[in-house]
Amino acid sequence: MIQTVFAATLPVGERLVVHKNRIEGRGGKGPRIAVVTGIHGDELEGQYVAFELAQRLRERLGDLRGVVDIYPALNPLGMSAASHGVPLFDLDLDRTFPGNPNGSLNEALAAAIVADIKGANACVDIQAPDAHLRELSQVRVEEQFSRQLLPLAQLLNTQLVWVHSNPATQRATLAHALNTLRTRTLTVEIGESLHITADSGNWLCEGILRLVEELGGWKSSSIALPTPRVVHDDDVISVTSEAPGVFLPHVEHGSVVRRGDLLGVVADPLGADILREVLAPVGGLVFSLRAQPIVYPGTMVARILGGYA
Repeated sequence: MIQTVFAATLPVGERLVVHKNRIEGRGGKGPRIAVVTGIHGDELEGQYVAFELAQRLRERLGDLRGVVDIYPALNPLGMSAASHGVPLFDLDLDRTFPGNPNGSLNEALAAAIVADIKGANACVDIQAPDAHLRELSQVRVEEQFSRQLLPLAQLLNTQLVWVHSNPATQRATLAHALNTLRTRTLTVEIGESLHITADSGNWLCEGILRLVEELGGWKSSSIALPTPRVVHDDDVISVTSEAPGVFLPHVEHGSVVRRGDLLGVVADPLGADILREVLAPVGGLVFSLRAQPIVYPGTMVARILGGYA
């Protein structure tokens, strides 16, 4: 059932409308699960997950107890323009929560989203990595909510669960707002910006169904899924460039390196010089790697997860 979460008339005479697809099971009463995506218009991986998950649920409504609400596009203006933020307002919607129903258009939108999701047994917020990076699939969990969230995060069939401290600049996210309201919310990053990666989407669909099953809302027939490694900020080493230029990687994303291995070079295309060699400060798994090659001093080019080498 398609339902309207928020609607408003824009100054240009168009309408801003956010919808959700409510899928009600035939198996009786059960939990309510929210699956949201499209908060950033250049992160499209969730579009496939919304489509695929809805198909799987509709094919087996008899195995579903309770409700799954799927929100495919929280930022429809951004998705229309393939823009990270809200294009008419030059802002990041995921820095607007919990919003204000009597505030600006975007504050009212944020407040309506929170009000609609609040009280769900769990919420999965699907995002994609920053356009500048390639990342392994991961659930990001704020440290202050980790006790409640870790048991759910490990069900989602990602490669990693990263328990992180949340700086003050990121405390206006949807996940933070909902977790503060005791609606357990997990932020997932899969695939690539501006792409749809069906394999990653299928893995996450299996994980979401396992989450629904754990909460008592799904009768599963799938095989057992692996449990991801849980990592913390102390396990993660960021590697930055020391010179401006073009970063040319010498390792594959997801590879294991030893301390001192060559991660890549920073090159000067004009003078045809190698300005810096970027070496691995520790051995481990390269779980983030620069995708946009233009770098400056201090630009992050890789993250390494220790303990793999």
